[in-house]
Amino acid sequence: MTVLGDAPAELAVSIQEFWPAEQWDNAAAIAALESGFNAFAVNDTTTAANPCGSPLAAVDGVPVSAERSIGYFQINACNLPSVWDWHALYNARHNAGTAHMLWDGAGQSWRPWYFSAKALGLL
Repeated sequence: MTVLGDAPAELAVSIQEFWPAEQWDNAAAIAALESGFNAFAVNDTTTAANPCGSPLAAVDGVPVSAERSIGYFQINACNLPSVWDWHALYNARHNAGTAHMLWDGAGQSWRPWYFSAKALGLL
């Protein structure tokens, strides 16, 4: 399993800032699976015909919709308030801080990264 020491320094520092120590390796493992530790990773499945949130398919019974996911934790900018500048998600601290907000909002669960968390045995 990926551990915090495998993460780029800017990401490791941000993970340590936001998550409790017992979650550091889990956060690093999620980021590794989501982006391959690429701060500039983008998964944009939106099109003119399928804007943000459009249903695309179901994977293992889980609905998958059009997304624009950015950075280390692949934060889906489609789900952010329109006043947020999604380009800020390329910044490690902003990406990790937003990821922590999602983790905390999910009851301190890795559910927002369902497929990665399931692959890692975190769900």
